Amino acid sequence: MTARVSYYPKSIKTLGVSLLLGLLLATGLAPLPGRLGVGVASAKPMPAIESAWVAMQAQLALDALEAAENVSAIEQRDVASRWVNSIAKIVAEHLEISSKELVQSWQQSGINRQKVLFSALTQLGVPYKTNADQPGRALDCSALTKFAWLSAGVFIPRGSSQQYAFGERVKTSAVRLGDLAWYPGHISMSLGLENIVIQAPTNGRSVEVHKIDESRADWVQWVDPTQ
Repeated sequence: MTARVSYYPKSIKTLGVSLLLGLLLATGLAPLPGRLGVGVASAKPMPAIESAWVAMQAQLALDALEAAENVSAIEQRDVASRWVNSIAKIVAEHLEISSKELVQSWQQSGINRQKVLFSALTQLGVPYKTNADQPGRALDCSALTKFAWLSAGVFIPRGSSQQYAFGERVKTSAVRLGDLAWYPGHISMSLGLENIVIQAPTNGRSVEVHKIDESRADWVQWVDPTQ
């Protein structure tokens, strides 16, 4: 008989943020995620309340997966699915892409890549700072991707060029959730659909989900950091 596992988050701070956001939503002081005006991510950042909600949900998902680390892979995927649907809907609405396709991509990914996804999403809204490597406070582009993959036990070096050299090239048509998108001076991470990434962009902006512009997509190089 399988032992009963508790999936409650271990972090009291995370739970406190969850309760606070829930109170704001319930009292009408904050709009419901997914009901805000949205635009293309390259032109308009995700509203702060949505960004905070997604980051909080991603942390809850990571905590739950950690609590479930001793159960079967199938059960772990069931745990992850509790957050995949709701988070993917918000991200898809903001990027104006198909939520069905995004959910499908995330659900079909292995549990390690789902951990990488959730880990990266916990940093939404964290300010970009050149050469910074302080998760939760300030990050540059390669620090974000390094932090995300470390959650799955994969160490990749700092620096966009170093990470590009570290991974194995993959075709655009074969890109998977968690693969890295590189062009000179910058690196970001695939969210599982073509040209959809999470990134720490530049000074004055924060970690964001992003749709790579078509004019740049043709010369972005993709690499798999696990190869």
